[in-house]
Amino acid sequence: MRRRKLLVLLFMSFIVSVKAQTTADGIKALDYENYATARRIFSQLVKSQPDNALNYYYLGIVYCNLGKIDSARMVFTAGTQADPKSIYNYVGLGRTFLEQNNAQQANQYFDKAKSLTTQKDITQYKLIADAYSSAAHPNYDMAVTLLKKAIEYNNKDAEVYWILGKTYEAMNKSGDAVSAYERATELNPSYANSFTHIGVIWRNARNLNLSKESFDKALQADPNFPPAYRELAEFYFYTGKYDLATQTYQKYLEIADKDDETQFRYAKFLFVIKKYQDAINILNKLRGKISSPILYRLLGYSYYEIGNYQEGISHLDTFFQKTDSSKIIPSDYEYLGKLQIKTGMDSIGFLTIQKAILLDSTKYELYDTIATYLYKQKKFDKAGEFYEKKLRAMPSNVPFQQKANSLFQEGKTFYYAHNYLKCDSIFMILAKLSPQWPYSYLFRARCQLFIDSLDTVRSKAFPFYNLFLSKAYADTIHFKAELAETYQYLGNYNTHYKNYGVGLYYFNKVIEMNGGNADVIATVKWIKENYKTQPGNPIPATKDTTGFLIPAIINGHSLTPLYDPGLMGIGVTQEGSSQLIVTGSDGENTKGVIVKVGDHSLKNVAVTIVPDQKQPVAIGPDVLNKMNIVFDYPSSSLLQR
Repeated sequence: MRRRKLLVLLFMSFIVSVKAQTTADGIKALDYENYATARRIFSQLVKSQPDNALNYYYLGIVYCNLGKIDSARMVFTAGTQADPKSIYNYVGLGRTFLEQNNAQQANQYFDKAKSLTTQKDITQYKLIADAYSSAAHPNYDMAVTLLKKAIEYNNKDAEVYWILGKTYEAMNKSGDAVSAYERATELNPSYANSFTHIGVIWRNARNLNLSKESFDKALQADPNFPPAYRELAEFYFYTGKYDLATQTYQKYLEIADKDDETQFRYAKFLFVIKKYQDAINILNKLRGKISSPILYRLLGYSYYEIGNYQEGISHLDTFFQKTDSSKIIPSDYEYLGKLQIKTGMDSIGFLTIQKAILLDSTKYELYDTIATYLYKQKKFDKAGEFYEKKLRAMPSNVPFQQKANSLFQEGKTFYYAHNYLKCDSIFMILAKLSPQWPYSYLFRARCQLFIDSLDTVRSKAFPFYNLFLSKAYADTIHFKAELAETYQYLGNYNTHYKNYGVGLYYFNKVIEMNGGNADVIATVKWIKENYKTQPGNPIPATKDTTGFLIPAIINGHSLTPLYDPGLMGIGVTQEGSSQLIVTGSDGENTKGVIVKVGDHSLKNVAVTIVPDQKQPVAIGPDVLNKMNIVFDYPSSSLLQR
């Protein structure tokens, strides 16, 4: 007898627990994204309340969220039979056809729903707008139109603004989305979902203070709201608080449904925090259980990241076969292209990566992936073309350093491709962008060695080697080999023109740096045997904001010209010309000038008018060299040889 009573009590407690599950509980589980719980609740409610159209509708929505469209359609159809006068399940049926990209059939059911209510009933606008916004084949503009219509009739319904916020967010109209979500929370301060979405938008915009504030408000509104913990965990990850990220995600796992969907979300999180193998382990267990093609996307991405390229390409191929083309995002083509390159399908991979850039112009950095690969293969011409494409695709407001780095890569690649004219023009631009950076002048000098190949001395490289030396002379650690190259060129150049003292100075610099090669040592020996003049007293050079100034007498005028490493001869501005430094000038190029520096002098120095130079008068190193005077940067003085 007592056993029978116990069974009765257990049965009654079961009945009470079932009765405790209400439509509101199911909706809450749906908002929590606890779809297994929501499906269980609404399945029970459909059985216990077979005339309640809402339970059918929400059960159908659960199936839509799970991607089970056939099951959703069956439930919605049953709902229309249970209550033919309710609009809910007709809207639900319309949504199932939107999921399958059949807008015409969807509209028939939406029209049926409208016929069952009045124009001022905003429920129709909310339900149909939510269908247009949430379906796999959305029509966001239509959703916005319907929601604005609802607001005309009632601007105090929080759910209208919640759906409007979701729609704007999906349209990437973040400002409008935040405004709509904030209005929803004004009308219903317990709307944790709206606060959570605001937090996500601010997180993506890198406004970390507002993002954290919004997540805190979501948890104040509902301390058990799982999506808020999930998104807050990602917030902590993006801000480098990895321990907090893990702890917060564990909290999410504790309160979320213990089902495949939760594990799927966990795998996504593991991918985000770069635990790729852990993500793979979970995703492989979910194969056959989760219908979403995104599972294969994540597998493809993760296998790429751990270096298993064959597995990666296999899963991404499956993803492309299973997913709708409208759901493909730029990173899908990015990863597929990189996998194709890694597995030997170079040409196809290049085309695939360019599809990613076409879909999202901000991904122009992907041209680097192609260019770098080609560069390593020593296909310099082709690599240069892709660096060129990257630069053309760059927006005008990119950070200076980013543009400078890209120009350097492009210029260097064209140099190794033996396209010296193009290389020279690129480094000319780079020198204007960053006048103090030595490499631009070095590569221009190297290019001129080949451009000027008919000149046995390669004299067009002369000013650029001088400019490189003027920028890099102090950094013998980073530029040791390049400085030795420069000193040897300048030694050869001056020796050719019989400026033996200067040539000896530069060759000695080479020997100081690397011991010199056989040619340098032999030339130094020859100069010492044949050039007997001893070095004279050094002449100190002063320095101001424009550069080094040296004392000189030009056509009888005592002056302090600017030393310009890139100038051949003497340059004057109109002001310098008017000081009678140049007599009988034709305004362009005049000879007949006498220059004296220290004890050395030189006749018939060429003078050119240079309007934009920093001082009225500037003198180049070739003039000094011809007087066997060399500018010594370390001592800031002129050495008379």
